[in-house]
Order: sequence, then C-alpha cells, then structure tokens
Amino acid sequence: MNICYDIILKYTKGKDVLDIGSCAEQGKNIKPKTLYNLIKKNSNSVVGIDIESGTPEIIKANAETVKINKKFDLIVAGDVIEHLHNPGIFLDNMYQHLKNEGKMIIVTPNVKSIGYLPFKGNDYHTCWYCKNTLRYLVENHNFKVEKVIFGLRKKKNVINNFFRNIFANNIMFVCKKI
Repeated sequence: MNICYDIILKYTKGKDVLDIGSCAEQGKNIKPKTLYNLIKKNSNSVVGIDIESGTPEIIKANAETVKINKKFDLIVAGDVIEHLHNPGIFLDNMYQHLKNEGKMIIVTPNVKSIGYLPFKGNDYHTCWYCKNTLRYLVENHNFKVEKVIFGLRKKKNVINNFFRNIFANNIMFVCKKI
C-alpha cells in the first residue's frame, strides 16, 4: 500500500517547496500539520500557506489568490482541493508559482473508494474527486499528470493500517507544469 507522506517526502528532498494547507485543527488550536513539519526537515526550504494560520511561520492567505514573490520546485496541496470554492483559479495561481518543469502534488479523498460508500460527507468539502474528474481538471489548467497513486495519508498503528489498507481512500496526483 502506498503511504502518501513517504512519496511526498521523496519529491521534497532538496527542493524549494510551497505547502498549501499547512495547518491542522482549523478553528481550534491551530498548529502546523505533521506533513508541513516533515517537509520542513526534508526540503531545502518550505513556505507554508493556510487560510486560518495561527503561527508566524505559516502565511495566512487564500490559496486561490495568494501572491508570493518566489517560484518553487514543488507545490504540495494535501487535502486542500476538495475545500476550495474555485479549484480552477487555484490551479492557475499555483501554475504561476512554479518554476519551469516544476511539479505539484495533490492529495484528496477518492470518492470512488469503497471506504467512502457509507460516508455522509464533510460540511467543509465543496467537491469530491475521482481519478477521472481530477485528471480532467488539472489537464485543463496546463498540468500534465505524471502519476496517479491510490493510497493512505500516513502510517498509523497495525490495526488502523489493516482497515485503511482495505479502503485505500486517498488519491494522489503528481503533476508537471507544461
């Protein structure tokens, strides 16, 4: 089973990274996500953005409209695109923040996963994606899909992994700027 965090960290090694959605616990005790902290340790540099940042190291901004005076080798959008009001504007904006030949990794719930059949939804999700709908979206915003990976966000404990392996409820796209 693919562990998304492990794959993302391979791409971040020695890169300048823009991490979108860097905080956890929105509306409560806002703090950097585990993934943000792992990227920070693994990459050359990382800039974090979150709509509800409560920490000085992460920029409080809307990912659809943020303007940063820097280009990045890699953009990571983990569990973000399903929350956006206009994912097309987001993709166009991220395109502007990538270096030539830069890559973007998108991780989102896979609506066609068996794990989502009994799921009643999430009040904060504006859209659900499957492999086909996400591919259509990113390819219409000047990205080429290099890899589609079905997997899990991160490792947990043995029992939890057993059930998560059955459901493999995340989809990860590795896209290249064209």
